[in-house]
Amino acid sequence: MLTDAWFWGSIVFEGVDDVDVAAVMAAFGTVEVVARGRLSGAECPDCGRFSERVHDHYHRRLKDLPLAEYGFVIRLVVRHFISGAAACPRRTFAEQFSRLAVP
Repeated sequence: MLTDAWFWGSIVFEGVDDVDVAAVMAAFGTVEVVARGRLSGAECPDCGRFSERVHDHYHRRLKDLPLAEYGFVIRLVVRHFISGAAACPRRTFAEQFSRLAVP
């Protein structure tokens, strides 16, 4: 099984420009692709201000249809950013990957 990140990035994330493949693991009949945001920050959905201040991150597992005879999982590293506007009602927000999954 080919576990080259570039290969999987070009196959799995075709047309998704805001994601980079960090690692690919294949074991026990499952291919797991670890992906993270490509941009340095994100825009707050409430105030619209761009922030690069990372507060935290979490991993989100996205299961997909089997690929050939292998199970397929995307482990997406999602960052929480600190909103920089003092008047913004939202203190932190998560980066969005609308082409991969809904919030």
